Amino acid sequence: MLEFKSIELSDKPIIEKFYKKKNYFLCGYCFTDIFIWAHAYNTKFAVEDGFIFMSYTDEGEVTFSAPIGEGDYKKALEKLKEYADSISAPLRIDMVPPDHIQLIEDAMPGYFDFVQSLDYADYIYSAEKLMYLKGKKLHGKRNHINKFMQTYSNWSYEPLTDENTKEFFEYQLDWCKDDPDEFLGETCAVSIALKNREALGIVGGLLRLDGKIIAVTLGSESFPDTFIVQIEKADHTIQGAYQMINQQFALHNFEKYTYIDREEDMGIEGLRKAKQSYYPEFQAEVYYAIPKQ
Repeated sequence: MLEFKSIELSDKPIIEKFYKKKNYFLCGYCFTDIFIWAHAYNTKFAVEDGFIFMSYTDEGEVTFSAPIGEGDYKKALEKLKEYADSISAPLRIDMVPPDHIQLIEDAMPGYFDFVQSLDYADYIYSAEKLMYLKGKKLHGKRNHINKFMQTYSNWSYEPLTDENTKEFFEYQLDWCKDDPDEFLGETCAVSIALKNREALGIVGGLLRLDGKIIAVTLGSESFPDTFIVQIEKADHTIQGAYQMINQQFALHNFEKYTYIDREEDMGIEGLRKAKQSYYPEFQAEVYYAIPKQ
């Protein structure tokens, strides 16, 4: 039977051996995302017979990601079902890439319904467009930035360093103080990201106004051509703060990349509008495999 274990930083090369073979443009297959959110979702993994398996627990419900690897896919899925049965959990598979639907159906014919998830489809952008905001569609973003720069002269951008990490984290704490759920989950993830930023290859940025932080962001490379923005926070009362941190971070870090993954909108209407307003190149397709009743 599969033996799942908690994820440690030392597991990075093991997990990336499987997840770096193909870019699914899904943050759920990026080690940094998996690792920094592992405590929030009790994420565990197992490796057996050439496949990697992931399990997650959210509000007592256990789900799995699609087995990734090479070999007998039917046997891999049978092992996952055996484990799910042993803990009395349904075999629900989340984050199913499109090319795994047929693999799963062939392995267990008629067992699942496949439901596309728009809430958890990552938004993928052109790095060049985020850096330079060219074109009519992004005219509004340029206006926000121009107004910010005309209104405020004493602003500055700086990269995340050992010297300003504490300030970054304090801003995160203050930003989430009125939302208990986000405070516990995301603050833990940010703490882990900051503590392990060099080992995870994380880079970040801070935007200041009159010396005070008004926005922060951080992210990491998922593939040689793709960078994922994992955290972005700004003072929404300051017009242009979000647009400024977005572009400044892009200008300082995105030159070598083709694509920028700004993750999903989780079905939050305001977040969806904000992500769509930057006109992504595409949204990554992702599905749930739900056992039929």
